[in-house]
This record gives sequence, structure tokens and C-alpha cells, in this order.
Amino acid sequence: MRRLLHGGRSHRVGYVEGVAVRADLRRKGLGGAVMAELERVIDGAYAFGALAASDAGAALYRGRGWQLWEGRVEAFTPDGIVHLPEEEGASSCARRARGPTGPAAPLVFDWRDGDVT
Repeated sequence: MRRLLHGGRSHRVGYVEGVAVRADLRRKGLGGAVMAELERVIDGAYAFGALAASDAGAALYRGRGWQLWEGRVEAFTPDGIVHLPEEEGASSCARRARGPTGPAAPLVFDWRDGDVT
């Protein structure tokens, strides 16, 4: 779970990270099976899901209905809110079925040690 601020509202978000399939086992449905279970948890317990995909993994998520977030991404830090341009772009996805509907306001993620240096 992560907290995310969008448009002045705080959301409990199911944040997906660290999903990988060993190279010799790819394209066998394992990533999809893992994501199906994660999506079941997200749909049942959180406002929506979010993730930052690798270029190699982005197609899996988009094929499952995850949508590209085209807006700004930021994080709360001990020094204030910091822009995270490296988290934006072609691989940045957010499952927005019940979440933010447009990039007019940034997604501002909660602080976690090691996120921003």
C-alpha cells in the first residue's frame, strides 16, 4: 500500500513493484497470472493501483488494461515535494478504473527511504 495525493485528495493505492519473470520462462503466462492475483487484491482493497513499468514490461500491463499516466509524478520528501521526471513517460502506468481520470494535477506519492536522493 502507498498513499498518493491527487487533486487535493488522498488515496490508498495498491502499488505494484518488483514483478519479474526469469528470462527463460517469459511468454508462458506467469506474469499475467501474478498480475491477475495482484489486481484481485487491488480491486478489493484499494482505491486503484499504480506502478512504474520497465520498457520491457510495459506491454504486459497495458495489455491487462493498465493505462498510461500522462501527467506529472512527484513525491513527498523530508525537504518538501520533489518532481520525479524519471518516473514519467512511456512506461509510467496507473490503473485508473476508480482513480484519477486526468493529468491536470500531479500524482504525489508518499515518502519511502531510498526513493529520492
